Order: sequence, then C-alpha cells, then structure tokens
Amino acid sequence: MYKNKTVYDIAAEAGVSVATVSRVINNSDKVAESTRAKIQDLIDKYDFKPNEVARSLYKNETKLIGFILPDITNPYYSTVLLEAEKYALEQGYTMMICNTLGDINNFKLYLRTLLERKVDGIIYMGGERVQTQQLSQLIKRYEEELPIVMVNWSIPQTNCFTVKSDEEQGFEVLLEEIKKKGYKDVALLAGRRGVMPTEIKVHLYEEAIQKGWFHHRKEYLVDGDFTVESGKNEALHLLQLPNRPQVIIGINDIIAVGALNACHMLRLSVPEDVKIIGFDNINLTRAVYPTMTTVSHDYVNLAHKAVDLIVDKSSLLKKERRFLYPMEYICRESF
Repeated sequence: MYKNKTVYDIAAEAGVSVATVSRVINNSDKVAESTRAKIQDLIDKYDFKPNEVARSLYKNETKLIGFILPDITNPYYSTVLLEAEKYALEQGYTMMICNTLGDINNFKLYLRTLLERKVDGIIYMGGERVQTQQLSQLIKRYEEELPIVMVNWSIPQTNCFTVKSDEEQGFEVLLEEIKKKGYKDVALLAGRRGVMPTEIKVHLYEEAIQKGWFHHRKEYLVDGDFTVESGKNEALHLLQLPNRPQVIIGINDIIAVGALNACHMLRLSVPEDVKIIGFDNINLTRAVYPTMTTVSHDYVNLAHKAVDLIVDKSSLLKKERRFLYPMEYICRESF
C-alpha cells in the first residue's frame, strides 16, 4: 500500500514538472499523449488523490459561493437561500452562508472572510439599515473581480448584478385588487422604514391615497418591525380604533400573520369583519387559518439566476446586469 504520495513525488518519478502533472489532473490538452499516459499510470498505481485546494487554485475556482443575508429565520430570505443552495449543489458548488443579523459590521466581516476564502461569487440579500454610501464603497472595490449578485436589492453607484422581483408591479396589483372591490379604509403595517422594499410599498400606498383610491387617515400607516409580534401589536391598536380599517396589508407575510393573530384575539372574523393581505407568499400563508391572500415571488427563477451568474465564468464580461421577474397575486381565504 502506497501512502502520502504528493504531486511532487508523481512529478519526480515521471521526470516532468509539477505543472505538467497538474495539467493532467485538470484534463488540460497541453500535454503530449505519451506523457499523459505515463503520469496517469503513476496516479493509478499510487491511487493518488489530488489536493482539492491545490486543484482549485490551479483552475482559479473554489466551487464555493458566499450567500449573505440579514435574517436566516425570516422565511422569505431562507426560501431564496434554500432554492439557491439546492441548485448550486446540482451545479457542483457548495455554499457558505453568512447571517449578518442586519448589522453592517457583520456584513464587513463576512465580506472579508468570503474574499479570503476566494469564493467564486457572492449572492447578497440586503437588509442592513445603513447609509448606502458605506455599502457602495465596500462593494465597488470588488465588483469587477468576482460576480456579486444582489437579490431583491440594489446599491446606487455600483455595477453589481441585480436579480429582482418586480415588487412595484406586485404591490400595484395588490392595491388595484383592493380598489376593485371598493374598500376605502385600508391600513398598511409598514414594518421598519429605511429599507428599500418597504419604501417602495409605502410610496405606492401613499400614491393610491393621493389618487383617491383610499381614505387618508394618518393612523392607518403604521411603522414597526418585521415580526409576528410587531404585526399583532400594531393590528390590535388599529382594530380598536373608532374607524376600524376594512383591510389591513402587512408589508410582508410575517407581519400579516401577526395581524391575523390580533383578529383572533379580538374574536373578529376574517374576512367577514376585516380583510388581511400579506406579501411574499412564504409557506406559512398556506398553513394559517384562514389561508392568506398574498403576492408571490418567483423564488425558483430568482435563486437559479443568481447562481447561474456566478457559475457562468463569462458573466463579468457581459453588459446585461439587471434581471427583473414579475410577481403573482394569489387570492386566498383572508380577502
């Protein structure tokens, strides 16, 4: 039994350079057939297993993708992550998952770590409440060196790839469905402000009010957090106002589930007494009672496109950097 043979031992016995052995290992066509056969015989003889790190450095790839997200416990983020991870594995890639907890300092740490690990690319789902200038400066240093793909997020003054759901289109469809049914007292549980998807939806809601679609009541636009508890507490307040809203929109499904819980606590019937609508179409929307009306991302295509842009070694040479996917309105029992 032969043990601990290295690429240097193989090269010495074959009378060739280490680079030539590496070319044979990596199936390069720059080796004469007679030399290739001699080296392959020695590899077989010693049952030589090449060091994968050395192989990756030679080929200038690690088959490793970094995935940075702000909150892995949020099903919206984890659904994209799982779809991306499954697809990456099919392509022969593994994934390093980095949960920033919404902290810019954690983002900086993870970015540095991923670059030190020489990942082949980074998928980033933003959520940090920071000045975009800070992120822009960090990203711009590396965006031409390796593919950085932002999913449902973008940072001004950068040229990263963006793979996005058309949240503007999706939320407009939702608002139009409410208008179509003639409801005027419509509240929005807006979650945390200063986050891009939130600001898009708040702007469209305010625009709908300006158009006369809904009544303008200041108390109907409520800030909070992206949690079930926050959604419940905000909805409890709204549902006990003298002018109770007819429809409550959660800026995401998590908040909307909290609003649904508030209705149950007050013994209000959904949708008879109040309508509840979410956004994102996480799995939970099909498990609650009543099942929740929502707007769905195309999770599979978002995730697959993000991975493809990293797997495709020529992607950085291509001019197309923006990819937009329509969203689907899904009407269930809560509306």
